[in-house]
This record gives sequence, structure tokens and C-alpha cells, in this order.
Amino acid sequence: MEKTKDSLRLDSKAISALPIINKFIERIELKKLLSSYLVSNKNQKFSHADAILIFVRNILLEREPLYKLSEWAARFDPYLIGLKEQDPDILNDDRVGRSLDALFDADRASLLTKTVLKVIEEFSIVLSQLHNDSTTVTVYGEYRSQCSRHNGKTSICMLQGHNKDFRPDLKQLLFTLTVSRDGAVPIHYKSYDGNVTDDKTHIQTWEALRRITGRSDFIYVADAKLATKDQMDYILKEGGKFISVIPETRKECQWFRSYVCSHNVDWQELSRKPDARCLEDDEHIYWGYECPMASEEGYRIIWILSSQKQSLDAYRRQLKIEKTIKALDAFKSKIEARKYSKEQIEVALAEIFNKYLSKRWFDAKIVTKEVQTYKQTKKGRPSESTEYIKVIKEKYTFEAMPNGPRIQEDAASDGMFPLITNIDDKILSMGQVLEKYKFQPYIEKRHQQFKSVFEAAPVFLKLPHRIEALMFVYFIVLLLNALIERELRLAMDKENIQELPLYPEKRNCKHPTTARVIDLFSNLRRHILFEEGREVKCFYDEITSLQEQILDLLIVSKDNYTCS
Repeated sequence: MEKTKDSLRLDSKAISALPIINKFIERIELKKLLSSYLVSNKNQKFSHADAILIFVRNILLEREPLYKLSEWAARFDPYLIGLKEQDPDILNDDRVGRSLDALFDADRASLLTKTVLKVIEEFSIVLSQLHNDSTTVTVYGEYRSQCSRHNGKTSICMLQGHNKDFRPDLKQLLFTLTVSRDGAVPIHYKSYDGNVTDDKTHIQTWEALRRITGRSDFIYVADAKLATKDQMDYILKEGGKFISVIPETRKECQWFRSYVCSHNVDWQELSRKPDARCLEDDEHIYWGYECPMASEEGYRIIWILSSQKQSLDAYRRQLKIEKTIKALDAFKSKIEARKYSKEQIEVALAEIFNKYLSKRWFDAKIVTKEVQTYKQTKKGRPSESTEYIKVIKEKYTFEAMPNGPRIQEDAASDGMFPLITNIDDKILSMGQVLEKYKFQPYIEKRHQQFKSVFEAAPVFLKLPHRIEALMFVYFIVLLLNALIERELRLAMDKENIQELPLYPEKRNCKHPTTARVIDLFSNLRRHILFEEGREVKCFYDEITSLQEQILDLLIVSKDNYTCS
């Protein structure tokens, strides 16, 4: 905001991608849904629903911390941000915190279901195939117990567990997410205590998905933690279908990996496509083998062989072996320099093998060496007549060599992974099962956006119940993010547009993301010139042809970017 000597004042406010975000918020009637569940006090100047929606816009656009939310909002057109004539200072961290309190106290399960049902109806999301995966959200602080509210509602517990951010020293919560095959649109989420493992969550998630979809016969695709007898049997009994990876620890995996070492496996080619990771004309080929032995529970097992994974497995194993040999050589040099006990050597060897996960490929043993020295029979300065006696001392060292047969045995199964399903081969062929499973990385992409793009972790909020409510806010963010992305890509397909110049230097993008779209509109502003308090002129930054094309594809009005 600038003021000149002749009483002219220019009021400039950011517009950014707010009209796009607002269009999708309106399409799913998000404000109406939030208002129906978040109870505001009669004298409250700013509703909880409006506060949560501003927080959602903030995360999508720039992700400022709560204590800077009012400063951030002051830079935007108040009508587009949801403030209207209200002072941005109303958005202090206490107010947003109280809105998170209200969100926690609300019936979030019902709110989630109604929101998702509206999304499914409005955007015609196909729900025949759903993908589930989990991640951990790291938090800082003590968090000694769960938080109880005045209404008796208790929060999840922040606890230490298997941290997927590789921070076992910090506490966490478990965040599970389910997306549709159609556009990877989030359909369901749930937060759990930090020490809960994935194999305890799938039945509850599957039941929630059945309520949302109104059916049981959707295909549920998940990671290896789904492959437990109780969970697979439950889905089968209730009329569901599943596809999962079998954990390497199961005996079916051990049997087949031994089987391929002594038998010729009749692999069938399932798919072939150019390998995007290679500059040369390499192809990524998948082969399949219908295992003659069913799982212990009687389910179908399909072994997949990937040419890309085959090369990667061999490279990773060789790298681990080389690093292990280097570490063993360095440790042996230390042993030569000073004495180590047998126990110290055993501990050090275990640490090296554990660090590189290479114990299976090495044969190691402790060796006792006799070290021969001489010492004087009597004290004093040595001379020509000094007598010496021979002293033999034992010194411990080790010998370690790569185990060639074991390395060859593992090399025989490079690139292989097993899929387990209760879907009959008359319904889905091996190739079709693989094709459905191969969508699983898209949910991993949503987790990556959740943590990296939208910076969900680490969390610094002090109260566990607010953190739990915050996860609902992030689900809404992921939902809007996915819907914008899906609608743009569908519109491109409809208009036969192969790519858009969204990358820096106008490089083309075949699969545009919401983040790229938001970045494209980030510099747009609205300006109003005042003279002695009277509005003289309103003008906008000019939109480019690419920005105009994006608005047309998303069917978003250009009125908020131009003078009406």
C-alpha cells in the first residue's frame, strides 16, 4: 500500500489461484457442510467454518504458520479469501485454534462421509477400485497422554513407533489414506495412535469404504500389511475383493524363491513399455507366473517379474556388499592397531551387517591369533647380557568372506514380487491384476504431496486433539488438490490437448498438477487507486493466454481477474 504527496493511495491485493480454489469449494458446498457441523457461538464475529476454509486456502497456496495467518490473509483480496469487510487481525492463532477445537468436537466421521458423497455425486467419481496406504506424521514435544475434552471426547495418542520419516527419536501419529483409481481422489482417511501398525487398520477402513460406496464388491488394493489371514478372510466373507503384496517373511515367498533356483519357470509376458528412467531405448517389461501353490489361506498367488526391478535389485545388493567389505576392512585395520575383546568384535560385526542389511551374504567368524613377543626376565635397562623370555598372547580378529552360493540364490529371484488376491483368474487375468496393482504408487504420490508440498510434517501444535483435527483439514486440502488436478487433466483429454507449457522456461507438462497451476497464478493482483479516500480506478494484472486457457479448461470465470 503506497501513499503519494498528492493524496493518492494504491491498494494492491493478491488474487493468485483463489478463484480456482473457491470454485471447487463451492462445487462441493464445503462451507455449507462445515457450518452444519461446526457450532459457532451467537456472539462470534467470525464463524469456525470460515476460519477452517481460510486455513485450507492458506495451505493450498503458501502454507504460512498459524501465528502468521492474519499477515498472510491481509495480502489477499478479502472477498476472495473469505474475510469480506472483516479485519485480517481477527485471524490470530487463538481463533484458528478454537476452530480446530470445534472441528475436533464435531462428528467428523459424518462430516467426512457427507463431504465425500457430495464429491462423488458432483464429479462422478468411479469407485470400483480403491487404493489404501499409510504414512506417519512426525510431531515435536512430550505429548505424555491423550487429550480429553469437556464433552468426554479423547484424542489419539502421540507415541513412538515405526517412523517412516526415519526419526525414531520423535513421536508420531499414523495417517491412513484411501484414494479412488479414478483420479487418485481421496475418499477416506483416519488418524491412529503413533504405535498402531497397518495390519490393525484395514478391516475398519474397508468397512468405512463400504458405507461410503454403498457396495462390497469394489477392489481394495493395499500394501503387504493387508495380507494377514484375519483381514483377507474378513473381506472375502463380506463379499469384497482385494489385491495385495505378500510379505517377504511368509513361507510362500521363501518356498518360491527356493523353487526358482532349481526349476525353469514359465514366465508369461504381461506388458512392455519404454522405460522412462532411461535415455536409451530400453523397455520396462513385466512377466507373470501363476503360482501352482495357493497361499496358506487358499488365495491365488501371482508372481511378477519386473525387468526394471531386476536391475535395481542387483545394483542395490552389489552396493550393499561393496559398502560392507569397505566397512569390514576399516574395522580390521582398527583391530590391528589395538586390542579388541571377542565380545567387542561380535558387536561391531553385527552393527556393520545390520547397517547395510548384508548379513545373509557373508560368512564371518571370530579368529584367535597367537601374538609372539619377548620381554626381559629382570627389570632394568637392557644390555648385552639381558636375558629374554618368549611370551605368547592371544589376540582376537575375524575373517569375513562373501557367500557366493547365497548371492547367486538371491540373484535368481531379482526383480520378483508376489501378489495375492481372492479374484478368480476367470474374472481377472494376471495382466489385469498387475495393471490394477500398478496404480498403487499414485497414493504414495498423495502422501508425498501431503508431507512435502503441503508440509504436513513435522507438526508443532501443542494439543493432541488439535493435531487430530488438523489431519481433517489436510484431508480437505488433499481432496481439493486432487479434484483440481483431475478436472484439468480430463478437460485436456476432452479438448485433445497433449501438454501445457507449465514448467519453467515454458517447458511442456503432460500431467499438470495443482501445485503447477497455483504457481502459474501466484503473481496476479488487483489494484484500486484512491484519491482522498475516493475510489478513482480499479485495474488488474493482465492474465496471459496460458492462464486464460487454464481458466477455460477448469470452467472458472475470468471476472475475478478482470475489470467488470
